[in-house]
Amino acid sequence: MLLAVSELLIFSNPAAAQKDSVAQTAAEHSSLRAWVVPAGLAASVVLDPELREWSLREHTHSLDRLARLVNPLGTVHVLVPAMAFTYAAALLTHHESFASGTLNTAAAYVASDIAESVLKPIIGRERPHVEGNSHRFHPFTSNGDWHSLPSAHVAHIASIAEAISMQSHSTSLTALCSGIVALVGWDRVYEDQHWTSDVTATIALTTFVSSATVHWLESRAEHH
Repeated sequence: MLLAVSELLIFSNPAAAQKDSVAQTAAEHSSLRAWVVPAGLAASVVLDPELREWSLREHTHSLDRLARLVNPLGTVHVLVPAMAFTYAAALLTHHESFASGTLNTAAAYVASDIAESVLKPIIGRERPHVEGNSHRFHPFTSNGDWHSLPSAHVAHIASIAEAISMQSHSTSLTALCSGIVALVGWDRVYEDQHWTSDVTATIALTTFVSSATVHWLESRAEHH
């Protein structure tokens, strides 16, 4: 899960800084991203079987309760109403910029959800609880047992976390969002629904899609 946090923090835009240091900060993040993300993905792929075995051994009643609490944070039933409520509250309190940011976040969520939904059946990776083999794939199948990559839960929460991070320019808020993403990622591995590499790959994919969506919407807004 430390890999998941690192990837999200590195993908996220740096906090607002002085004008003469912005270019340097962006370059540093780009350099880190160039090696940390591939290294994290490669490490998680290699360690998938060991991390699954460790997770299965570490099941406790307390962690089971924690998993039940964390799981809804990656579901449409919680996230969509939360965004709708936030948007309505922003409009009612006349916070137009906050309302606009919420719409950008919702758009990033939708774009990431579409990407995740399309890729699941195309990739066709078997979920760990089926055979416990991280190398089994069955592309172009509608069977949910082969929809391990990407993770919908992780894609949902990571897209929102990235959009919030980009628009808030807050280091503390970015860290908080990253922690929530890591918890949801942990839950998917803990419940034996996804491999660790599913989590890290989904974060990398989703933060890219979410970031690109928000950038595009902000550029359109600037030209109007």
